[in-house]
Amino acid sequence: MTIEGIASDPADEVETDYDVVIIGAGPAGLSAGIYARRAGLNCVILEKGVPGGQVLTSPMIENYPGFSEIPGMKLMDTMAEHARKYVDIREGEEVIRVKSGDKFEITTVSGKYSCKAIILATGSTHRKLGCPGEEGMTGRGVSYCATCDGFFYKKKDVVVVGGGNTALTDALYLHSIECHVTIVHRRDSFRADRHLFESVRQRKIPILWNTVVEEIRGGDEVREVKLRDLKTGTTSTIKSDAVFVAVGEVPSSQLAAELGLNMDAGGFVTVDRSFRTNVPFVYAAGDVSGGIRQIVAAVHGGAAAALSCFEDLANPYYRRTE
Repeated sequence: MTIEGIASDPADEVETDYDVVIIGAGPAGLSAGIYARRAGLNCVILEKGVPGGQVLTSPMIENYPGFSEIPGMKLMDTMAEHARKYVDIREGEEVIRVKSGDKFEITTVSGKYSCKAIILATGSTHRKLGCPGEEGMTGRGVSYCATCDGFFYKKKDVVVVGGGNTALTDALYLHSIECHVTIVHRRDSFRADRHLFESVRQRKIPILWNTVVEEIRGGDEVREVKLRDLKTGTTSTIKSDAVFVAVGEVPSSQLAAELGLNMDAGGFVTVDRSFRTNVPFVYAAGDVSGGIRQIVAAVHGGAAAALSCFEDLANPYYRRTE
């Protein structure tokens, strides 16, 4: 299977051969590399940018065990340094084509790789609001992870944008740490589970229905949010020290689709408890496989996928007899 639309083939011959190729060098990919190599597998990590994934955009992490607080970039630098003791991390090596056969053949921007197994750790990206001020103040009051950054705004005014389970869960979490929360939702009802809505109602968290964020203002950090009522067209401004955006995520699952992996309605790869996919010798871990979007969950998934890969290469699960 191949990804269409590639103008040229950067290499004609397979240059490197591995037991497993790990695609993505976020927490899941780095963890997978460490565990795969320690299990004796010959492996490489291919990363289209630099190691770290979305964690690089988090100014401070306070919920990763072993660190009371640590900048996201520093945490990922530490993980990458650890992983490099075991496995080669090839930066700027974007995967553009994958073929399956007796072995998998992976084509990148600079060469080809042959392997017996693949671990997808390609992550996801946060869906953005696309309003003025959002990009410039990301990490300075605009956040996409309430559990990561909420503590910095304890007892302050915050806005949560969204109407799904994540948005309401974020609002309840922020309320529990004494933030003054306002929910902004573009529709007149939530998509979230009923019990979450009831919890929001019981806590009397203000909700602005049929409302969108027009602009996030403040310069160096968030100070206020301009809103627009979709029914009346009127605009208003409210004071806010932070905006927590929870309008969904977009999984980086193009390669998964090309490999024929099962995915849910949101495009996240379906895996079992051992992070196996429906295609033999293909595994997925981290944000691309959905579930809890936390660093500890991604690290667990990467380690579990690598161990499943080791087990399957030695004794393929689809050939086992009871």
